[in-house]
Amino acid sequence: MLATLPKVVQVISRCSRRSWNRLIANSSVQLFLSTSWLCHYTMNKAIVRIPPDNNIVCIDYDIGFKMRYLQRDKDEVVSRALARIKLSYIKEKQSPKKKGKRNRQPPQQDSDVLQAFLLDGNGNRIDENITNGIAWSQAKQLVVGDKQYAIEVNPPKILSLRLPDTIMAQFPMVPILTAEFTDTIKYDWFTIAPDSNEETLVESKIVNHDSTQITAFIPQTQHVGSKLKVVCTPYNSQHTQGSDPSSVTVAAAITAGPGTCPCQMTHLYTKKRLTQPDSFRIVSYNVLADTYSSQEHTQKVLFPYCPPYALSIDYRKLLITRELYGYNADIICLQECDKDIFNQFYAPFMKGLGYDGIQDSKINNREGEATFYHMDRFNMIDHHCQSIGNTLKNDEIFKQICKCPTLKYRLLNRNSIVQIVTLQPKELENIRLVVVNTHFYFRPQASHIRVLQGYSMLKCVEKYCEKFIGNDVRVLYCGDFNSHPRTALVKLMTTGSVQSNDPVWHEGGEEEFCENISLRNDKKCVSFTGYPQFTNFVNGFVECLDYIFGQPEHFQVEQVFPSMTEEVATAYTALPSVVSPSDHVAIGCDLRLK
Repeated sequence: MLATLPKVVQVISRCSRRSWNRLIANSSVQLFLSTSWLCHYTMNKAIVRIPPDNNIVCIDYDIGFKMRYLQRDKDEVVSRALARIKLSYIKEKQSPKKKGKRNRQPPQQDSDVLQAFLLDGNGNRIDENITNGIAWSQAKQLVVGDKQYAIEVNPPKILSLRLPDTIMAQFPMVPILTAEFTDTIKYDWFTIAPDSNEETLVESKIVNHDSTQITAFIPQTQHVGSKLKVVCTPYNSQHTQGSDPSSVTVAAAITAGPGTCPCQMTHLYTKKRLTQPDSFRIVSYNVLADTYSSQEHTQKVLFPYCPPYALSIDYRKLLITRELYGYNADIICLQECDKDIFNQFYAPFMKGLGYDGIQDSKINNREGEATFYHMDRFNMIDHHCQSIGNTLKNDEIFKQICKCPTLKYRLLNRNSIVQIVTLQPKELENIRLVVVNTHFYFRPQASHIRVLQGYSMLKCVEKYCEKFIGNDVRVLYCGDFNSHPRTALVKLMTTGSVQSNDPVWHEGGEEEFCENISLRNDKKCVSFTGYPQFTNFVNGFVECLDYIFGQPEHFQVEQVFPSMTEEVATAYTALPSVVSPSDHVAIGCDLRLK
């Protein structure tokens, strides 16, 4: 019997609270556990958690094969918590073995007689008049009557763990987890054979939690058909292992990928991360919001050539994250990023690659802009988000716009936003890199609206940058501007002006025509990604709409991502497809600060 002890202890130590209570409800299990050597080995432990971000002390302990979970205020005197523990102990000792009114007995033991106290590491009794927060953090032992508990304070623990439901070979996989009191996590990846259910350890690594170390695992082609399992074991700074490692197994088997994706050609140019303190790689990508791709109109009218499964977000997010993973970028600007999917998938996945990020939704919408930055390269200094239209209300040009109510309504009724994230390169303390991420109005025959949005964006950023007087400020404008290279918006950004006689002011018809509107941009920009043949390729529309603008006196272009060819885009009729997750193409470049 003693020979089975290690296995029994291992099974018990991995039980969840609910499973433990079900297990010990079995009478035969209770008899087995009642042997003194096993009780001493497994039962006499109290787990104390003192989260730093709230005012609660949590104490988990067992009495009579039942787990007790006690929560007390940190500022409460510990004597009150000990009194509650004594009461639970007395009730359990006095409760009859058979439930029923006939068997109930009057109390046999006075709580004043029973002892309950805490001991510190030297065996000294802790003052019961100090607070829970102090007492339990110092305690090493809890004594209640004839029971003694070794106290474990803030043991490392995995609170939640999950993997995506769909896993494809050659696509990076990041476990999405939350943990507390954890400094490092050991990741053990297993494949499970489809026939024998035999588990094979494929990879094992220890990663610092809340660090920039990569936790991604990439299934290989030989793993197709097997299931994937990950076991996460938490450790704290004293290298103490958590008592219950957490594991999750994906129900569906690993499937083969769709074949070669267009992004893999670009990845040939982005294999290595940039390391020079004055250089960085930036990417801008409209990822096609699930809000739109899941609509029946989208699937049957806009993209009828794309299989429905390839339009589902569960499929597309794997292609998107694989694409971003291979770019090894330092800054990533996404448009049409759904808030829920950002929180549930993109943010934790990118954190596993060393990024932090922020998402801002458009006005009254579930999707918007998200900006990620690699935490090894940048510190985030500030974040700001603003509706584009509201900026113009304080500008002289707004007086002219108010003379045309239809134009005013159409401009202010747009839900576009300007997301601004200000970064400081780790080794360049005086630099303020202001990254602007936006997505302009999409309707045809609305170039006059978009150029006004561009002017509003410039004014918003100009006003925002006033807070960084004394710093070396550099600005990048990234996004889907829904404007081809010949439009007034691009003219405003690159030449610095759009005159009142420009044809763009007539695009909205007489109802939206407003006289004497001239726009000026004193900080002329260039498109650092050039003007590729297209960045948006759908059946019936092919155009360059996406840009990364900046002032040439501030940045030197080191490399530009190669453009997708028409041959590649039409391999599956158009975009999106089974190998391209969006109707847009990601753009990117390597820049050096001048």
